[in-house]
Amino acid sequence: MRHETFSHVTEAAQRAASSVPEHLSARSIREPWLGAVVVLVALLPLIWPPLAWLLVPCFLAVLVLRAAALIRWQDATDPEPARWPRLTVLLPVYREPSVIPDLAAAMRALDYPSLEIVLLVEQDDDETRAALDFWPFQVLVVPDGRPRTKPRAVNYGLLHTTGSVVVVYDAEDRPAPDQPRRAVARLLSDPRCAAVQGVLACDHDGPLVTRLWALEYLVLFQGVLPFLSWLGVPFLLGGTTQFLRRDALMAVGAFDAHSVTEDADLAVRLARAGYTSSVVLSVTGEEAPGEISAWVKQRSRWIKGWLQAVLVHGLLPKAIDRWTPPMRLRDRVALAVQLPVQLLCLASHPVGMAVAFNDPHGPLAVLLFTGYALTIIVFMVAAIRAERSPWDAFALPLYAFLHTVAMAIAVVELVVCPSLWRKTDHGLVKNRPRLSGPS
Repeated sequence: MRHETFSHVTEAAQRAASSVPEHLSARSIREPWLGAVVVLVALLPLIWPPLAWLLVPCFLAVLVLRAAALIRWQDATDPEPARWPRLTVLLPVYREPSVIPDLAAAMRALDYPSLEIVLLVEQDDDETRAALDFWPFQVLVVPDGRPRTKPRAVNYGLLHTTGSVVVVYDAEDRPAPDQPRRAVARLLSDPRCAAVQGVLACDHDGPLVTRLWALEYLVLFQGVLPFLSWLGVPFLLGGTTQFLRRDALMAVGAFDAHSVTEDADLAVRLARAGYTSSVVLSVTGEEAPGEISAWVKQRSRWIKGWLQAVLVHGLLPKAIDRWTPPMRLRDRVALAVQLPVQLLCLASHPVGMAVAFNDPHGPLAVLLFTGYALTIIVFMVAAIRAERSPWDAFALPLYAFLHTVAMAIAVVELVVCPSLWRKTDHGLVKNRPRLSGPS
């Protein structure tokens, strides 16, 4: 473990918590109740049903993105660089001693010539620290401080590492061994590219909520994100398996320690600074929530973070016009569809169902049920390609109602406890296989 003087540790901890300028950080949110505006707008059709037509463009935009999963995307082959840069692997772990042996095995399997692998352990995490006899790489203890979030720990790790390329993995991740080479080659192939996102995929079976989560990831990471990358527009990064140029990352202030979806926030700040992102079709096996309560806890944190991103970055025409440098219109639209529009669709689902059932033969009902049918088809195709059960897709309407529950919790927490990080427990699924590529 690394030992430092008290003053140096204190200074580094403070920098880790406030690396992003305040006006671009979630800590700048002074009126968190504005997050409820998304819900209020979605409820307007209940007062006057014709207003439901205003939601039609939102539904269509999201449906077009999902339809991109019907395309079989092919990965480009990037030339290997003359010299491989040093790659820093940061692994934030909190109270997960059971994952240490499997995580060490996954890291040993990585095929890359110059690796710096660092486990980030919180100072009060005696459980994990007691299991480090199984850990063959460097350990860095993150000092106590607020907020207690994953991005704060990662920022602390950035201050104590040297790789010119950085990748963050979660405790349960099982990346394909050749993933670092493929991702770094892609990153170096374009000097404007600051981030390369790998594919996240559930690598195990489980109850219905687990299987729907798995299908959702198939559509997102093997359909939507490759489509947005192909278009050359910004997309929201995943919470793990993003390979980042250190110079670009530090230029935008690294991760926002006060955001509970630091991945989405970073994607917006990189786009604002003029950087681009790409996708490499190399899979990291993920552990999906195995219970509805765990799913709701995880998803409510994500939605709270997306609301934070909307409030911080505006993502409305007036706010975006103040961005420097100005963004292309198509980049603005891409971010708007992925954040405020997506949130509006999640919040309006029960409203749309109420309006449709009130007039089941009306045009809105036809549009809604047609959209559901197309979405189910997209998810079924994704399931068949991944050799999963396509019939699970028929449970998507129930899955949408779970999003409504998560949205309600997120709106309340945004006001009451904005930086609270409801952690997802890992290591609950045993004997998970390693994935080597997209299905």
